[in-house]
Amino acid sequence: MDTTGKRIKHLRLKKGISQSSLSRHSGITSTQLQQYEYGTRHPKDEQLNKIAYALSVSPNMLKPLDVDTVIGLVGLIYEMHDSYHGIEIVEENGFTSIRLPNTLQAMPAKYALHVIKEFMAQPPTDLPKSSDFNKSLSDEDLSVVQPDTHVTLGEELKWQREQLRFLQDLGEILSWEAYDLFPKETI
Repeated sequence: MDTTGKRIKHLRLKKGISQSSLSRHSGITSTQLQQYEYGTRHPKDEQLNKIAYALSVSPNMLKPLDVDTVIGLVGLIYEMHDSYHGIEIVEENGFTSIRLPNTLQAMPAKYALHVIKEFMAQPPTDLPKSSDFNKSLSDEDLSVVQPDTHVTLGEELKWQREQLRFLQDLGEILSWEAYDLFPKETI
């Protein structure tokens, strides 16, 4: 689980800074910093700003990622760029995509993306039809556009069924030899 404390510790270690040094540069006691990193306390915005300034990062980089926001996506893309030793953002045929480099660090991500792609290409199985999903909804109810998502209720229910299928199959996917990323003959 992504937490502020884990992100503080990760960035501190990545920059080769000790807790005592970060404490001195941020003006926050070592005890408080330890509590933040262990997750027993959560920094207020003022403390988070001080830590971010001492680490030379935006305070948003210390907050858990939320992929439903632009800031969260920027943080995620930055972390991918940093972790995989570079990424390329490509715009082709009206689509924007991220191209991962051919580095050892990017191999687990590439493998995971291929697993997800194969999973998404499979036809749905053992899922209720939209008419069976909630019998109390009429066709008229299913065609109402939802104000928060700007899609119909029927489309939302379809998406929820797909997510349910993904979560149900995730356990099966993870039971594969998911950590065996390279065939034995290549080692």
